[in-house]
Amino acid sequence: MANPPNHSVEQLLRKCLEAVNQISGESSEKSAEKYLQEMGFFNKDTTYLNAVYGIMDLTNLTFKYITNTDVSLGIAPEKFMKEGFSQYLKSMTPEKENVSAIPTLFKFMIDSIREAPDEIKQNFVAYGYGMKHFRPSGRSFHTMVQIFGLEYNEKGYPTLCFIVDQDVEHLIKSTDHYMGRLSFNNGEFVTTFSSKDMQLKKNDVFSDREIDVLKLLMKGYESKQIGDKLFISSNTVDNHRKNMIRKLDARDTTALVQISKQLGILR
Repeated sequence: MANPPNHSVEQLLRKCLEAVNQISGESSEKSAEKYLQEMGFFNKDTTYLNAVYGIMDLTNLTFKYITNTDVSLGIAPEKFMKEGFSQYLKSMTPEKENVSAIPTLFKFMIDSIREAPDEIKQNFVAYGYGMKHFRPSGRSFHTMVQIFGLEYNEKGYPTLCFIVDQDVEHLIKSTDHYMGRLSFNNGEFVTTFSSKDMQLKKNDVFSDREIDVLKLLMKGYESKQIGDKLFISSNTVDNHRKNMIRKLDARDTTALVQISKQLGILR
């Protein structure tokens, strides 16, 4: 399995730490298992449990707990516990555009938290979508990372996070595009970021009209039926659908709906 050169990993890790340098203090010594129990994580469906998941200390980018890495990446969880986030970077495909996504998305997360209203800063889910990792066979696959805050410092930045890394290769086309999305308080405030324009935006991935179309696609309606319900033409419906597929690099309409659910756009 090819890995980025060691000095590249060190440089990337440094950039990641620079991106989260507003985080200070120490996370509690509360056990990872206790957090997972409180979240009801072990009651979630089995497809979710097949992902890599763990608890990460953002103050120093180390893992307090991580599992399923041996299945997904061919790397023992103990290696992640020992080497921390640098091992995560080593598991990525070495293209500069890919590995540089991580510090960029960390910065996007911190900048988004800064922009969010104070009263909802600590109620967020962050999504990073489109990065590539290696399979145990050596083949690459795209993933989606979800980050949930567990503990926060006095400035409102997360010091301890629950992370989930899921394989979405079957859902998206071959692409070097990656994106980020942060949803605060179940969508009350949303920020997005795309490698296509490298700008933080205070709006969701899709427009309100696209969301209307997407919700009806999720229910299995055809273009003409959707057009009749929304008082638009079927051609307009198809254009909205194609635009949404393009934005997420989805393979087809079914994949578009599934990715939108995983990104928290559809609830």
